[in-house]
Amino acid sequence: MSRISDGAGAPYDLGASFPVGEARHQRPGRTLLVTGPAAVAERAALRLLLAGHEDDEGIVPVSTDRPAEELRAEYTGLTGGTPDDRLAVIDVTGRSADATNPVDLAALGRELNEAIAGVRADRVRVGLLSLSGMLSHLDRTDVFKFCHFVRDRIGDASYLGIATLATDEADAGTVSMLQEAFAGTIEVREDEKGGLVRVVGLPDTPVTWHAWG
Repeated sequence: MSRISDGAGAPYDLGASFPVGEARHQRPGRTLLVTGPAAVAERAALRLLLAGHEDDEGIVPVSTDRPAEELRAEYTGLTGGTPDDRLAVIDVTGRSADATNPVDLAALGRELNEAIAGVRADRVRVGLLSLSGMLSHLDRTDVFKFCHFVRDRIGDASYLGIATLATDEADAGTVSMLQEAFAGTIEVREDEKGGLVRVVGLPDTPVTWHAWG
């Protein structure tokens, strides 16, 4: 069962490869939104979630676009290990009998609480992958309220939250609205040279693009 220990107060590390030094270490209880093209944003979010793997942190992804078995397989490929009791994937794709109905936010909230409680780790990273998938079933006001619920849950437990929103699948007004539910935004994109990232909305963090290979 997840629990809070003295180590829960240490910052969450976004990974040695994360190029924005001012934002690499995030205080417990913070939630961040990753925005950009769908595939680019999801890859970035997975990197941020898996950055705590070697520190024995738990990972609880809520997947609206990809079935649980697919995410577990990617976890294995990226970490070199097998899924264990530090990983709990919540499938809300609606594609299988085991998937949670993405429209039933109350049930999703209960399942999230149960998944977090079952993770064998002191510190947990929660991922919402992705808000774009939720927006295909719900209006943006409901998604905004759910983001607030998750933010409060993460804040109370001193976890780290990472959500994704595909900017090529949402209008500017929706992006702006949902950003308000998060402490800051990690914007990602790619050009001919590779990946780029910048951080918006966090204190003492310059809004500058950095290469992120």
